[in-house]
Amino acid sequence: MIRPIAVAAAAAAAVLAACHQPDAPIGAGFRPVLELGAEPIKALDILFVVDNSFSMAEHQRALIDSAGDSLFGALALEAGGVPDLHVAVVSTDLGSGLPIPAGGNCLPGGGDQGRFQIAGGETCGISGAFLSDVDDGLGGRLVNHPGDLAAAFACAAELGAQGCGYEHDLEAMRRALDGSNPENAGFLRDDALLLVVFLTNEDDCSASDPRVLDPRDTATFGPPVDFRCFEFGVVCDGDDPRTLGAKTGCVSREDSPYLHPVERYATFLRTLKTDPSLVMVAGIFADAGPVSVSPYGGDSVALTSICGGATTNPWPAPAVRMHEFAQHFPAHWVFAPICNIEMSANLDRIARSTGGVMSGSRCLLGEVAPNAACRAQAIAPDGSQRALDLVVAEDRERCGYAPQALRAEIADGALAPGERLRVECMR
Repeated sequence: MIRPIAVAAAAAAAVLAACHQPDAPIGAGFRPVLELGAEPIKALDILFVVDNSFSMAEHQRALIDSAGDSLFGALALEAGGVPDLHVAVVSTDLGSGLPIPAGGNCLPGGGDQGRFQIAGGETCGISGAFLSDVDDGLGGRLVNHPGDLAAAFACAAELGAQGCGYEHDLEAMRRALDGSNPENAGFLRDDALLLVVFLTNEDDCSASDPRVLDPRDTATFGPPVDFRCFEFGVVCDGDDPRTLGAKTGCVSREDSPYLHPVERYATFLRTLKTDPSLVMVAGIFADAGPVSVSPYGGDSVALTSICGGATTNPWPAPAVRMHEFAQHFPAHWVFAPICNIEMSANLDRIARSTGGVMSGSRCLLGEVAPNAACRAQAIAPDGSQRALDLVVAEDRERCGYAPQALRAEIADGALAPGERLRVECMR
């Protein structure tokens, strides 16, 4: 059953009647805004992909200072208790991929290559490459670290700001999870929700051809600065990346000969799980726009800071590729703007959204257009689908963390055992 909804900031609860399209297949003009598994999820694997380039030390410290209460504490409250946790940290530094340094601390053969990091080393007392905090079955917790989880996370996650300035956020995620690093083994669990949290103040620069980072080839790539990542990884209307001023219509340059397409990473992450409701993405980075190019000393240009900072310090930069990647997970995507250096609100939103998915809350994490028609589907283990009656209403008390505080209501008992719930709205 499809019912249009009214999305209005002042509406306490808005529901409109609508047209019925029982034969429209899932995905035909619709976009998922809610995906829930058949049962509450008890385990959570969190991968933090942390930018460790110049200018990130303050953001890393803010993340660590807020993680105890605003992430782990809020997660336990929303999920109805501390889940069985695995927590890993990986940097965005993959080195230059060249036989020479690429500038910005991008060393030949250097970088962390997707290996999990314990920044404090042996002084952290952590056994293994990631944090583990799980129910021991006897009313206690089985952990691989001394002290509480927040303290252990602080020791693991403060990577510093000496990493490569060409951030390979998406490629670092892939290498951390694709099995290429045997020391990362054991992190992913089949029954756990996988949450990937990106913390970065620039866009992804996952290079397929390291020549784009070569400081010697200025004839092809321009001055050796990270504007190259935008020029060869993003395309805007008119396709004139080095022309000064505002840009419109900017999207990932999926046919770039130098940067990997964003679709590569979305496909990879989706295929890690047979159940799509077991993957989430959270982004602490800049918005995708507005995009503007400014002078940056000599013959260089740079993206203007999206947070209103001086153009001579162009951080944070618009994250066009990162947003495009995240939009592949519209029902399980949480955006927390990095312009808010006070990190607690961002982590609280991520924690509550994640906890809501784990506990089966029906808050809509996807954006819903005004007056959009929406529908609910019950999806059986064999993939068959059936339509459910649906009401979508504002619920700020339970869903205040969701983009529009909207909640899906279906009748009690409407889902049979083993069925997943999916809600979609017109694009």
